[in-house]
Parts: sequence; structure tokens; C-alpha cells
Amino acid sequence: MKEFPKGFDIIYESVGGDMFNLCLNALAVYGRLIVIGMISQYQGEKGWKPSNYTGLCEKILAKSQTVAGFFLVQYAHLWQQHLDRLINLYSTGKLKVSVDPKRFIGLDSVADAVEYLHSGKSVGKVVVCVDPTFSQQMAKL
Repeated sequence: MKEFPKGFDIIYESVGGDMFNLCLNALAVYGRLIVIGMISQYQGEKGWKPSNYTGLCEKILAKSQTVAGFFLVQYAHLWQQHLDRLINLYSTGKLKVSVDPKRFIGLDSVADAVEYLHSGKSVGKVVVCVDPTFSQQMAKL
């Protein structure tokens, strides 16, 4: 945050709960918070666990901020076009992706990977390699 004392103009948030509040508090005036998931609230036998974000309206009003939800299923018709653009940005080095160093190999490790996400210990994207024979050099980030 020291590098961005006025806050961030846009944040993509996928964890929910405390992370949602942290991101909301880190938004700049006129900032936009895009909610793309809430993995911290998917726990439990009953599915989604609702949260109460006390003071949400007051926070976004005070800084003229926007909070918007983005559920990918409702944008399926745009998927290929934007995936191609994303791959191009990554391929040309304009987009850097942080991948968590913890390895998950095979379908049997999917549940462990999800538990790792829930633990809050992950840093970057958590990847499950479904094919243990697949070998790819990690990009230098």
C-alpha cells in the first residue's frame, strides 16, 4: 500500500469475507471493486455462507466507488474472444501471473488444493496438474 497511498483504481476480488473488506478499504476515490468469487464463503455442507458487510453503502458513497459482481457464466458468449486476448498478453510478456509454488498432482489432489485455498496460505494461482506426465517450465516472474 505504500506504493499506492491514494489506493487502487480497480481491484478484482475472489476471496470474500475479510479480503473483501481489505480490498474495499484499499480502493481509491472513484475506485471499482469487481467481485468475481468468494471462495472463503463456499465452505460448509450448506454451500454459500452469507456475509454481512457492515457500512458497505457508507464506504462506497464516501469515495464515489463502484462494487460490481461478475459471474462468468453470464458472459459465456464473450469467453473465446477475451481468452484469446488474455493469452496474447501473457505470451508477449505484458501480463505476469503469480503461481503458488505448492504442487498438486493428479485428480486426487483437487480436494487438497481447494483446502489449501481455504487455508489462506496460498500466494498467487493454485494449480492442479491433472496429468502427472506433463512437464512445463515455470515462467520467471
